[in-house]
Amino acid sequence: MTTQLLLRLYDWFARHRLLRFALPFAMVLAALASASQLHFKEDITDFLPNDHNYRRSMEIYRQTNAADRIFIVASPTDTTQLNTALLVRAMQLLEREGKARGWQLMAQIDFESVMRIPDFAYQNAPLLLGDADFARIRRITSTDSMTAVLQRNREMLLFPTGGMVTQNIERDPLGLFAPLLSRLQASGNALRYELHDGYIFTPDDRHAVAMLTSPYGASETNGNALLVKQIDSVARSIEARVPGVHFAATGAPVIAVDNASQIKTDSIWAISIAATLIVGLLVWALRRARHLLLIVVSLGFGWLMAMGGMALVSHEVSIIVLGIASVIIGIAVNYPLHFVTHLAHCASPRQTLEEIASPLVVGNITTVGAFSALIPLDATALSHLGIFAAMMLVSTILFVVVFLPHYVGKKDTSGKAQTACEQCETPDNTPLSATVNAPAATLTPRQRRQSAIVGMALVAVTLVLGYFSLGTQFDTDLRNINYLTPQQQALLTQLAQMRGEERGTTQVYFVAEGRNAEQALQAAEQPQYPLLVASKAEQGRRLAQWRSILNERAPQLDSLRILAAKEGFAPDAFAPFQKILSTPFEPQSPDHFALLLQASVGNRIIGNTVVNIVNVPSQKADSVVSTFAPTANAQRWAFTLPSLNATIANSLSQHFNYIGWVCGAIVFVFLWLSFRKFKLALIAFMPMVVSWLWILGTMHLLDMRFNLVNIILATFIFGQGDDYSIFVTEGLIYERRHGRPMLAAYRKGILLSAAIMFIGMGSLVVARHPALHSLGAITIVGMGAVVALTYVVPPLLFKWWVKG
Repeated sequence: MTTQLLLRLYDWFARHRLLRFALPFAMVLAALASASQLHFKEDITDFLPNDHNYRRSMEIYRQTNAADRIFIVASPTDTTQLNTALLVRAMQLLEREGKARGWQLMAQIDFESVMRIPDFAYQNAPLLLGDADFARIRRITSTDSMTAVLQRNREMLLFPTGGMVTQNIERDPLGLFAPLLSRLQASGNALRYELHDGYIFTPDDRHAVAMLTSPYGASETNGNALLVKQIDSVARSIEARVPGVHFAATGAPVIAVDNASQIKTDSIWAISIAATLIVGLLVWALRRARHLLLIVVSLGFGWLMAMGGMALVSHEVSIIVLGIASVIIGIAVNYPLHFVTHLAHCASPRQTLEEIASPLVVGNITTVGAFSALIPLDATALSHLGIFAAMMLVSTILFVVVFLPHYVGKKDTSGKAQTACEQCETPDNTPLSATVNAPAATLTPRQRRQSAIVGMALVAVTLVLGYFSLGTQFDTDLRNINYLTPQQQALLTQLAQMRGEERGTTQVYFVAEGRNAEQALQAAEQPQYPLLVASKAEQGRRLAQWRSILNERAPQLDSLRILAAKEGFAPDAFAPFQKILSTPFEPQSPDHFALLLQASVGNRIIGNTVVNIVNVPSQKADSVVSTFAPTANAQRWAFTLPSLNATIANSLSQHFNYIGWVCGAIVFVFLWLSFRKFKLALIAFMPMVVSWLWILGTMHLLDMRFNLVNIILATFIFGQGDDYSIFVTEGLIYERRHGRPMLAAYRKGILLSAAIMFIGMGSLVVARHPALHSLGAITIVGMGAVVALTYVVPPLLFKWWVKG
């Protein structure tokens, strides 16, 4: 039915010469106009799940871990000696150059700001204390405890400890606020460092470090590329002025720039290699420049129509998606390639269309169905990839079956190619058509033995690789799909010693959102991990406890002057402490605590979101995360870095299983509807099932893993595999029905298509970028299995199962 419709359409366009050129031209113009409205972006996070909590968690993790900072590291060229003075001189020049360029550069610790934090904490202590602090205050404000503390203070003052200890004793002679100050100090020490003349050094004093906040964030590679060039220029200038010093830069913005640069370099190399080899292959195989040009035109038409259609679906698309979508060309090229290679076996383009339309259309429907399975996925990039692939494949097949037959030119072969094909023989001098057409019952004993040996070998290999396929793993670490230069790896290792992480603990991020900061603070409150900066309601509760203690312990606190005098302190020695006791505190808004919030001390407030970062024992981290669940009135959750990786793992696993089952079901149903016989559908489908087991088993043996990027090859392999399998099965059916060899012609197109894919995608194995390299490696494994099994399995099953 489809073939007859296409033939009638061919005859109609044959009578309307102008329309067969004007219509595709108008469609291209419309697609160009639509595609011009499309905006492009470079953001790998489009491949991440669309789950709100997950994306917000990733955003919060970046914001609280200085993801927009560039670390500029100065090191001595002579690594055998320490020369801090030389590095300080280099950092002074870097500061001067940075100031001239308006950089937000920090190379020194601002002692004034650091010292203001404990002053602020003492002045607002009752607002910052927790339940455990108030319980402790009740214990240590007995007369005996107060006397012991004052005696200890007197002994400390006998040592040359400096003015800091004296000032702390004046403000807190009883040590009521000591735990609070300890928490502030621990919270502020996110990095371990040494200071020389106020400049920041690594703990081993071998590297001076400056931190530059990028105005472009972590993902905007264009702006960051210019900034990195400026940093490099300044660094080379300082190196010339201060011999013996070498500068290097790292950080998320720098790594993003290096990744973008490496992707471009790898792509240029891969495309250059692939284009040269593919053009040479097509010229050798087709021998006609016109056919080669028509293949390019067919693919260009499909690509432009997909770009135009994509603009109607979304106003922006990831450039990474379009880069990966280029592999769809490897599938789309099947359609014009099979058509032009089949011309040699037919007397006219119309006859070619009649013979090849059915496998082309069926293959297209199943492949589009497989890629359409990506559209409902909860990752924007995968959904866009499914839409783009479906549009391109549909557009290309329409061009091939509607317009291409009119562009290949008139042809009169007088049957020479057909006769030559009919004379093809098998290695045992049996005509090919006789071997293929013979049912199992009429095969010679030798042929039956050969078929049995091949079948048993296939079963054995499939069982072995199927067993190993159970061990296939997913790589959930995003760092493994980032490109790091050796210099970047060395810098990150050097900076790792500055991280002040506690052993045996895991950082848990407690997150709460609200309509405003006050509501978010209320949602974030929990007894076990209290906030430093709390909501007004919680501050009111804290002040009630503070006033209760002042009332309960009034006699003891009033006796402080007498006890102090007995220990030799002056009457007004603790005047600052007395001032704190007499201050009428009131709940304050978050703005009042700006000094703490800006210094990232305690919990953070980001807009209407509150983040409380707590170190908990690693074995308890998962249970702590699960207990901090959303409430009826608030959106809140908790996460750890391992839990984010687990989310990616679950997403990859779900996507993988979904793609496998849904694509498989779609392909099989369409095969069954097309062939109308279950056996034939199973023959065409079996190579995909077996090849999938071979691919997974081989990946496990070679320690190759699916990741966030290369998982799309699951759909790609289904798309390529079903096309090849359909053509082989159609060829077998045609030979059985008409007694004329057809399989050789189809196999030639399959082999040429597979060779193009091996070259096009396989060339990515030379890439240094891990994500691109993994695409190339898995393509080689996948396509090798698909082509080999497509060549062997359908003919074998056809001989055994098909009797008539």
